[in-house]
Parts: sequence; structure tokens; C-alpha cells
Amino acid sequence: MTRSDSTTTDPRAGALLGLRRAIQALQPHLTTSDDQADLALIEEAANRLSQPRATAVLGIADFDPTRLAHLLQITGPSLGPELLARLTEDLTSTAETLATGARTADWKRLREGSHVLISLSGSVGALSLQVMSENLNALAHAQNRDALVALMPPLEAELSALIRLIRATRAPTGGAE
Repeated sequence: MTRSDSTTTDPRAGALLGLRRAIQALQPHLTTSDDQADLALIEEAANRLSQPRATAVLGIADFDPTRLAHLLQITGPSLGPELLARLTEDLTSTAETLATGARTADWKRLREGSHVLISLSGSVGALSLQVMSENLNALAHAQNRDALVALMPPLEAELSALIRLIRATRAPTGGAE
């Protein structure tokens, strides 16, 4: 298969190629430095979009690894392992709380678990899980059983992926604190 054939079988690659061509075609027509800077931002975004997404492997739709890295940085090497252990423990406990709450339609348990998960997922950069947790909290307040049934499988999958990610993360060692 030639490279041009791959863009016909991968619509995303074809669209990104079209975007790159549009950027190149537009560049000679932009005369101000502000316009050039805006185009450079678009080009940088296109470059990021063309990179493989580590989150697909993680199982988390939208993950910002800089948040977890920042937490580990401010915690420091001596407390990093403890932070990771506590995160794993809290996320696992929350997963159990939510699974029980969903199974029994225990709205209070779902509200409590969703509050914890909103905070934890946002802190470590699991942004899509944070949004799902906020949605869970809202539907628990509304006691919407149909929405609960639809939301729990993807939420549980992302929560499980986050727990695996935290377990696999190693705290930085040494360096300046």
C-alpha cells in the first residue's frame, strides 16, 4: 500500500493531510505577524493531532499527564510512592462504592462516590473521567436510572484504566526538591 493509499483508508490521516495543505496554501497570504502566529498555532495543533495518542492505550479518552506529573513533583521523591499508593487505594475504594451504588441504585452512595471521583480524576488529569463523574453526580441527584445504566460501563472502564495507570506509575527519584 502506498502512502497516498493509506489516507483513503484512514479518514483522519486524509483530513490531517488536507489541513497541512491548507496551512501551506494560506501561509503566503498572511502578512501580519499576528496572522502568522495564529497559523503557527494551527500548524502546531495539526502536528499534535497527527501524533499517536497514548490515551488510546491507556483507555482514558482525555488524559493530561502533566497534572499527575505536577502532583508528583510538588509531593517530592520521598512522598511520591505514598501519594501513588493513596491514589490507588482511594480510586479502588471509589470504584467499589460506585459499583455497589449502581447495582443497588443507591443514589446517596453514587453522589458521594462521584464527588470523590470528580476531585481525584481532575487532580491527576483524567479529564474525560472527571466529566463523566460530574454527569454521574447530576444523574444521581435526578435519580435517573436509565442514564445511570448508560453511563456506568464507560465510566467504570475509564476508572479501571486510571487505576492501572496509577499502579504502573513510578514516583520520580532524586533530583532537586
